[in-house]
Amino acid sequence: MSEAPSGDRFRRTLDNLLEGFQIVGRDWTYLYVNPAAARQGRRAAAELEGRKMHEAYPGFERAPLFARLERCMEERTPVAVENLFTYPDGTSRWFELRVEIVPEGLCIHSIDIQERKDAEDALRRLNADLEGQVAARTRELRELNEELEAFTYAVSHDLRAPLRHMAGFAQLLSRYAAGSLDARGQGYVARIVDAAARMARLVEDLLALSRTGRAVVQKRGVDLDDLVRTARQEVAGEAEGRDVAWDVGPLGDVNADPALLRLVVVNLLSNALKYTRGRTPARIAVSAQRRGGEVVVSVRDNGVGFDMAYADKLFGVFQRLHSADQFEGTGIGLANVRRIVRRHGGRTWAHGVPGDGASFHFSLPAG
Repeated sequence: MSEAPSGDRFRRTLDNLLEGFQIVGRDWTYLYVNPAAARQGRRAAAELEGRKMHEAYPGFERAPLFARLERCMEERTPVAVENLFTYPDGTSRWFELRVEIVPEGLCIHSIDIQERKDAEDALRRLNADLEGQVAARTRELRELNEELEAFTYAVSHDLRAPLRHMAGFAQLLSRYAAGSLDARGQGYVARIVDAAARMARLVEDLLALSRTGRAVVQKRGVDLDDLVRTARQEVAGEAEGRDVAWDVGPLGDVNADPALLRLVVVNLLSNALKYTRGRTPARIAVSAQRRGGEVVVSVRDNGVGFDMAYADKLFGVFQRLHSADQFEGTGIGLANVRRIVRRHGGRTWAHGVPGDGASFHFSLPAG
């Protein structure tokens, strides 16, 4: 059996392509149209071959694509272009065209990209919708921040003044009626003064929590050894008259907001001093080490510790594992620690054993 002529083999190959393939003569006559190109043009190949392009598709000579094809034909230069082809019935479809120069005229290779265009349009609509949602959420957050600032102002000015009056008049009453009040009455007045003082501390802590949540984080290199040294000076009053054994560093540097990080360290050192009260000596250790892509800072003590079953409550607002009669405080300090560390992209956690001390840890991204 003799082999088919090479021209027939090439034609069969082109006929079986999934992509469109057509050859147009220099006078814009279709010389060859494969079945895929015919399907893309919604015309039979036999209806196209031998006819000029503008005869098969009236008005095509006015389309922008035809102007590109004319330039290719005249300048004999190839081109690749995406084209929205409009059919005689008014519908349209996107194609990717690669136009090559051949002796007869132009060879046009076409791929249907309508699904890709539909996906791009859907993605654009989704992005626009997401941008709208983000903008709306941003407006909501801005309004909430404005409300929070108004609340902070009210707390700062409208609550602290009555508390000061309450404490002041209770103290005046205690002195004025000192001779007429028995021990029970004096105790009642003392409780009023103490309650007003605790409420004032709570208000101050709430204000601090609010401020740290809104403060702009301005990171730079921070020497942890200097920072801990400064923090120890701030809490020195809490260690006065006590036997406290400190074990610090060396700690190295971190990238953080120095003012906010100082609040973290002061809170943790103050916390350690508070819960080691009654220990002789109180032992507090501060260390830092690099683990992977972060720096982990730890504050350990030999204080009263805590039950790990309640560890998830430690960093919550108003969460306390010991009564106010045992240890003073408002339950906001550790919540402030977690908020500041999170704003730096870090983590906070703790370990404790009842009666055998606790360790508090926070991490910051290294670098």
